[in-house]
Amino acid sequence: MTFLNSALLAALSLGLIPILIHLLNRQRFKQVDFPTLRFLQEMQRQKMRRVRVRQWILLALRTLAILALVVAMARPVLRSEMGLLGGDARASVVLVLDRSASMRTEAPSGTRFRELQTRAQELIESLGSADDIQIVWTDPTPQLFPDSPTQHHALLREAIESAEPLESGGSLVDAVGVARSILGKSQNLLKEVYVLSDYSISAWPERLPETPLLPDDVKLYVVHVGNVEDQNVGVVDAKITSRLIAPGRPIELSFTVANSGDGAVTDRIVSAYLDGRRVAQTRLTLAAGESRTERFRFVPESAGDQAGYVRLEDTDALADDDLRRFVLRVPSRLNIAVVGADDAARRLTALALAPTGAAEAFVHAVEMTTEQFEGSDWNTYDALFFVDAPALAGGFEERARAYLQTGRGIFVTGGPNFDLRAHGVWMQALGLPAPIDVEEAGEALSRWSKVDLEHPLFEGVFLEKPADISPQFSKILSTSKQRTVASAIIEGAAGNVFLYEVTQGRGRVLFLTSSPDPQWSTMFRAGVFPPLMTGSAAYLAGFGGAGEQLALTIGQSSELVLRKNADLQYDLTSNTNTLRLTASPVSGGQVLKLPALADGGDYLLRQADRTVMPIVVNIPTGESAIAPLMDDAHLAALGGQMNAIESSASFGTIIREGRFGRELWKLFLMIALGLLIAEMFIARTPKTEAVPA
Repeated sequence: MTFLNSALLAALSLGLIPILIHLLNRQRFKQVDFPTLRFLQEMQRQKMRRVRVRQWILLALRTLAILALVVAMARPVLRSEMGLLGGDARASVVLVLDRSASMRTEAPSGTRFRELQTRAQELIESLGSADDIQIVWTDPTPQLFPDSPTQHHALLREAIESAEPLESGGSLVDAVGVARSILGKSQNLLKEVYVLSDYSISAWPERLPETPLLPDDVKLYVVHVGNVEDQNVGVVDAKITSRLIAPGRPIELSFTVANSGDGAVTDRIVSAYLDGRRVAQTRLTLAAGESRTERFRFVPESAGDQAGYVRLEDTDALADDDLRRFVLRVPSRLNIAVVGADDAARRLTALALAPTGAAEAFVHAVEMTTEQFEGSDWNTYDALFFVDAPALAGGFEERARAYLQTGRGIFVTGGPNFDLRAHGVWMQALGLPAPIDVEEAGEALSRWSKVDLEHPLFEGVFLEKPADISPQFSKILSTSKQRTVASAIIEGAAGNVFLYEVTQGRGRVLFLTSSPDPQWSTMFRAGVFPPLMTGSAAYLAGFGGAGEQLALTIGQSSELVLRKNADLQYDLTSNTNTLRLTASPVSGGQVLKLPALADGGDYLLRQADRTVMPIVVNIPTGESAIAPLMDDAHLAALGGQMNAIESSASFGTIIREGRFGRELWKLFLMIALGLLIAEMFIARTPKTEAVPA
């Protein structure tokens, strides 16, 4: 044990005062014997013995009370291992400070981050002037301030005071890992890490490290800021779920709202906006901890790429997650290449795609032979239809893969001129079953028996599910039985498949095992044929769900796959700044890598004076969960000698006890108080029993 105010130990001599007073108060009386009192002498001796015992007890209590008070003022400390190093030893201190989006949560006294700033300032004031200090901010990539440890307290306080919470997330595990690296380079024997955070769920990774981050010789102090009872409801997801998008068609928008609080919320108004105009609204009631996914349906007023958002109309503790942005891409026109032999199948397909042939029609079908197509620029077309096509030139598979990677698609049908062997090679390479032979369709193969009407191809086609929409088929292509990754959309009664789909890269391929040729089927006059063709064109053009790659997350880098363009230079602009970007040419298009953006909002990707497309940036989904997660497993993952600091605790006391040991002055003060109370009760002797010494 040691004393922080050892100079006061000289006052222990005050313990002699009660002894001196006791000695001075002893009185000597002249003894006079009275014969009549000789019978009382024995009784007197017994009383005197009791009085002397009481006086010695009182003397001991008074002396010990004074000594205990003096020891308490000298501030005794039970030495720790660090205390053995001496009170003036230099310490290496790392402050891990959380400034993620959840720290923007409002509280009666301000935001959680404001509370963190106050506590961090108190901490720096309590650290020693010789301590080496460094800050680690829990950004997506932890940031250091300053670049090396410093003893300049004013510099650190200024940095903390001027800091602002970000809209991005952050990992406590990554930040503490950086703190470990800093302390690993330190020569100081005293090493301390202070973590100030709200310890929200989003601050922890899904998988904790298998071994503790900090070694056992590092003291870890855990400081929680924020109110554990804060309520928050946020929009954690919003995306276009319609896969078939065309002007005038209803659009389906899916959104998810989560209640991360401990109490239920009722009648929360949720609205959807497109280009600043409200297009849908509903009310939600959520139980505590409930997450619910709902859908809006609306018809966009115009074509083009449009930014929108889903918003909670009533704000709560965290306003940043009350709005979730999305991008809707509505094509104004589809350019479709219809490639094949100059026969009925190609012409009927082009007619189904563009019945009027008007220039202003939504679908513009361009008919061409395989020779004409091979010399054309594929990137001018939103989808490719190979209808009863002869053999294609070599290298088709590589060009098809590059085309599909840009998010567009290919439709393939058979027919009298269809080259089974040539097409079978590339189709099988892309995951489709290879066509083997042409079969005459008997009774079992002549009609559709199972149609997936929930597939996007039939989206909005039927008000009610029809009993039978099948044409009559006289010829079909038999396919290999080898297992593939293709899925069936339309099947026959004999287990044969009429329409396959396979996903390849970002695009899709549809394979119709028959043909619209009149010699093969009656598709050309069936009512389902035109909507099936136009639906396939819109589906394969890739606009459905395409806005998902344009909805980015703060703090996360991404890349966009763009269709081929002569210019590789782009500008990403917002209301506050412009970022110059350069795309990389790839087969079939371009790849534009976007760095991690720090601010949410609406951006525009531009080339010169032309807007290419809107891009929106949202806060990380997990930041909506503002409740703390501080169980033993998560805290143990940080390692070190962990100490939890209460919100009312003094940093000065915590630091002294951590470096010197646990202070015992309160214990000695209570001992002194107990001794004085005992002295008071014992000293309350009736006057009739008082006998001079």
